[in-house]
Amino acid sequence: MAAADALFATRPYHQITMGTIAEQLGWSRSNLYKYAATQEEIFLELHAAKNRAWIEALADALAAAPLPNEDFAHIWAQVTERHAGFLRYQEIIIAIIESNVTLERLTAFKREFAQMLPPVLHVLERQCGIDETAAIALYLRLLYQAPSLYNHYHTAELTREAMRAAGMAPVQGTFVDAYASFVRMCLDDAAARGSGV
Repeated sequence: MAAADALFATRPYHQITMGTIAEQLGWSRSNLYKYAATQEEIFLELHAAKNRAWIEALADALAAAPLPNEDFAHIWAQVTERHAGFLRYQEIIIAIIESNVTLERLTAFKREFAQMLPPVLHVLERQCGIDETAAIALYLRLLYQAPSLYNHYHTAELTREAMRAAGMAPVQGTFVDAYASFVRMCLDDAAARGSGV
């Protein structure tokens, strides 16, 4: 996992194979296959570990909820930015990783995901006065927005250069401010729905 994570920090996913992971470890591919059948299995484990760390950090940072929605949203956004490495995995989880593993492995991953959610769901329930079903929907909305918004504010130099050459204005603002605004909007909506407004 550490070898694959180190590779993913410096390369796009499509350049990482079982061969490059084995090479990073100084192993043969056959030795690596004793531990994982595909690189997607390794990345599934990495996603789970990073997701758990993000959820735990959110639950810890927001333990005092309910808070004013503006404060809650800002803390959520700050914690998420500190876990930007997780957002890279989240960006590829459905389209690439989940579609290239066995049903058995994916089922175990989904079960583990469900088991790690309660701490953050309880925080969202308290914050918005909503039930677990609504908290899950809110969590997923916040989760799925974060990677795209993060990428918008942290574009690669090649993208920034292309934007300049195309006469486009550089991206203004910060991920934390933009994401906090989105989180607050979602909190307000969830609280209004939860109260029957």
